[in-house]
Amino acid sequence: MAPHTFPGTRIPRPRRRRSIPALVASALLAATALVGCGSDQEAGQSADGDTATTDSTAEGFPVTVTVTPNDQVVIEDRPERIVSLSPTSTEMLFAIGSGDQVVAADEYSNYPEEAPRVDGLSGYTPNVEAVLEYDPDLVVLTSTGEGIVDGLTAAGVPTLMLDASEVLEDTYEQIELLGEATGNRDNATELVDDMQTTIDEALATVPQDVKDAGLTYYHELSSSYHSISDRTYLGQIYAAFGLSSIAPDTDDYPQLTSEAVVAANPDIIFLANTKAEGMDPETVAARPGWETIDAVRDDQVISLDDDLASRWGPRVDELVEEIARQLNEQVVPTMENAAAPAAA
Repeated sequence: MAPHTFPGTRIPRPRRRRSIPALVASALLAATALVGCGSDQEAGQSADGDTATTDSTAEGFPVTVTVTPNDQVVIEDRPERIVSLSPTSTEMLFAIGSGDQVVAADEYSNYPEEAPRVDGLSGYTPNVEAVLEYDPDLVVLTSTGEGIVDGLTAAGVPTLMLDASEVLEDTYEQIELLGEATGNRDNATELVDDMQTTIDEALATVPQDVKDAGLTYYHELSSSYHSISDRTYLGQIYAAFGLSSIAPDTDDYPQLTSEAVVAANPDIIFLANTKAEGMDPETVAARPGWETIDAVRDDQVISLDDDLASRWGPRVDELVEEIARQLNEQVVPTMENAAAPAAA
């Protein structure tokens, strides 16, 4: 299947290390911590890849995994003691059938339920000694843990540092990279194909009239009005539905004000802090002045799963499906009702 890119996706360029600003990262990590014990695997899904076939444990090793042109990691044998210090990476590993190879996961890896999450094992402020206690033969982490790589490398542990995805294709590449690194290449390729199909089908369910309407949105990361711009990974997902953020493109994750949101008058509000902070359409509508916002007046305040909206992993297709479902249930009827008098 051809690489899947959303409308507006930037032209591929040399990869760079990218991290979410500290305030936003802290908010997202806190959100995951608060809801970690309550995350349930959806019925009918196999997060650990039980239904998929696993590649031969002997074939394909040693391998040289290219994370970036300047970051190549040699893995001599199929890893059997993986430590994952990223919730997204943990999800990817289980989704490609590598779950039985993971011996420890960071404290925020709350999905799938069977992930070996360790309280106090931090991917945000990782500690070399704490990781080495698990005798790992592969460590996977995000760019928030740059300081740990030298220590693990000195200890002879292959370490993959995966950036937060900038575009959807980055997610696919990371899944396939982990498939190569763990001996589950075929499973990874199959997962990517399935994700692409699901996303295409979900996008097709939303009427073109909605995509062409020029609708704006406010995506709330926290009650302190941290949001996202169009140039973020999630912003590009919204762009596939024809939606544009009210947040300026001067920053990926800007902090707005209540007054700025009211003045921008978004057509839709997406809440990604429903679990961590208990936000819902009612609490948003009760904010001073927010009753005048079109999204509130038209009942177009949409609650999202915090984890799905903050991770760039194998469940991004579920996020796209959820956005499509909510648009069809809440936005399409509003547009049809508004058009009815004109048609009459």
